[in-house]
Amino acid sequence: MVSEVAPLRVVLFSGGRGSGALATTLVRTPGVSLTVAINGYDDGASTGEVRRFLGDALGPSDFRKNASRLAVELATAPSGLVRLLDRRLPVDDARVALDALMAELSATAPHDADLTMVPDAVSAALGARLSAFVEALGHRAFNFDDCSVGNLVFAGGFLLAGRRFNDAVDDYATLVGLPVGLIDNVTDGTNAHLVALDLDGHVLGREADIVDANRQNRIREIFLLPTALDEPACAALARDGADQAARSLAARSLRPQMNPRLATRLAAADLIVYAPGTQHSSLFPSYLTAGLSDAIAANARAVKLLITNIQADAEIAGSSAVDIIERAVFYLKDKGRRTTPTPALVTHYLLNAPQGTGAGDTYVPLGRLDALQDPRLVRVGQYEQSGSGRHDAAKVLGPYVAALLARRRERRRVAILLHEAGSVDKLAQTLLEMIRGGLADQPVDVTVFCETTAPLDRGFVSGLPCAVTEVAPLGEAAEDRRLRGALADGGFEYLVIFESSGMYNGEDVPWLVSHLVGGRLDAVWGSRRLSVRDIEESYRLKYRQRALMGMVSRIGSHVLSLAYLALYGRYVSDTLSGARVVRVADALPLPVGLTHKQANQYLLSSLLRRKAEMFEVPVHFYSLSPARVRRTTFADGVSAVGTIVWRRFGPAPPVDAPAAVDAPADSAPPVA
Repeated sequence: MVSEVAPLRVVLFSGGRGSGALATTLVRTPGVSLTVAINGYDDGASTGEVRRFLGDALGPSDFRKNASRLAVELATAPSGLVRLLDRRLPVDDARVALDALMAELSATAPHDADLTMVPDAVSAALGARLSAFVEALGHRAFNFDDCSVGNLVFAGGFLLAGRRFNDAVDDYATLVGLPVGLIDNVTDGTNAHLVALDLDGHVLGREADIVDANRQNRIREIFLLPTALDEPACAALARDGADQAARSLAARSLRPQMNPRLATRLAAADLIVYAPGTQHSSLFPSYLTAGLSDAIAANARAVKLLITNIQADAEIAGSSAVDIIERAVFYLKDKGRRTTPTPALVTHYLLNAPQGTGAGDTYVPLGRLDALQDPRLVRVGQYEQSGSGRHDAAKVLGPYVAALLARRRERRRVAILLHEAGSVDKLAQTLLEMIRGGLADQPVDVTVFCETTAPLDRGFVSGLPCAVTEVAPLGEAAEDRRLRGALADGGFEYLVIFESSGMYNGEDVPWLVSHLVGGRLDAVWGSRRLSVRDIEESYRLKYRQRALMGMVSRIGSHVLSLAYLALYGRYVSDTLSGARVVRVADALPLPVGLTHKQANQYLLSSLLRRKAEMFEVPVHFYSLSPARVRRTTFADGVSAVGTIVWRRFGPAPPVDAPAAVDAPADSAPPVA
């Protein structure tokens, strides 16, 4: 049962530039499938002018910046095309320059050096989008100051897409050769305007005001409104006082719905990253999206990293890393109105500890780490790249990505030996129970070896999602040697030895195998005694008219367990189990057959003598009459005790079992 390794799916909540190193590192990492989730609330400079002109569109700037960065990184577009889209039109002659560019795009032999690198089909697509913009512009006023060509191309794409913003995002990504969905809008495209209230009661009516470096804002709360606020409206709200302004803004607020495609990506994500950046404009507003927190919390498998800023921005003036964490959680919990457990939203906080004591005021201080309730979530480290003020993506993401990729690629090769069935129907029942129990969902490649005297139906076997090999009964030494040779030659790491007589439920095989993830355990031992109800029912059925024999049987099983406790320091509750997993390296040197009555005692003695990692788990058990299955006799019990003692004090058996492998650790220890 071999399957392809699925890619590691990562969702990165980002802004325009703050997480560039993270995005480029992720997108070039083999085996990673990335989604960069961005909001479009930017309204500064030419982006704001495009929004004003279109009237019902979000801002294109952060989408354009990310598209350019990733297109260069992945080499999906000519460098000239990226330079052209990022080019700023001259302030004095912008319209003339735009007309000249459109003429060049339609020319068979353009003179523009960048355009000579652009394929004709792409030039035609750019020309069509700029033409759509110019046609809509007509004689209307438009401020071309600091306007990028890419923003105008995006605007034209928005018009050609029927004014559907998310379709325009996909259209722009396609122009630069990026796969659709690599860059995605957080919301369904609903137009909204970002407004903030600062701690002094001032209302900041535009996203550009929030991030204005000259203001050094201390933000109390942000809001998303259906329409922009002009300066008189902001002043009027401020006159009512901060508390009343907050209530008024809350009453006007809207919550855009989440992009359905992003919802799908979040549900499947293995890693979710809340990037650093301008928190109150690029990150926190994304968390106000309706349904977003629920989607993140519903994915309990994902690792979720919140990375705090290294250096301070205007909109987090005076804030510590702990303050950033608390505000992020505040918005992820719908401004504190939700009771979602914080670890369901963030599994790790990554805080930068500046090198040296003279880091200066430009760095974000750590803040009161003791205010964070659970130290297991906190990672403090030197995440800066050589004093640049930017994150070193390898330090930040490397340990998590490496561990997750290793976990996905690491598939145990497991052999399953089904013995003692006695009939084809019993074998078929065990095989079907294994499949129904979810064997195909385990990260293992499986081959089943079935001990049988009659061939299994070929049609039945071909429909199973695992390889099945039939072997002759293992009572003969030659057959046992032949099976061991197949185990050694097949490169199997673990062997499941499972009695298929009907006493054990095949659904427990996936349960046993599930504990092998990580490769730490040397053995997983199925215990009937841990399933108290099943074992009690078994004794009642077998010994209902032979109470004395039942008592002897109980005492005998405990004698074996106590022998292991006395001689090896480990109490094994069910030494006679017929459902167990061991390393092939432990099974191959057995001096008796793999299905011999004393095989368990040889295995346990070898495992416990070398202090192997063994885990006992409960398994289902059904009682069968002695006429239908072989039972452990008094003589067998005495022989078992002898084996245990002899293996404890005799020569150590030659076993070359692999060392246990732990999962990669985090990049920095949790803060105590």
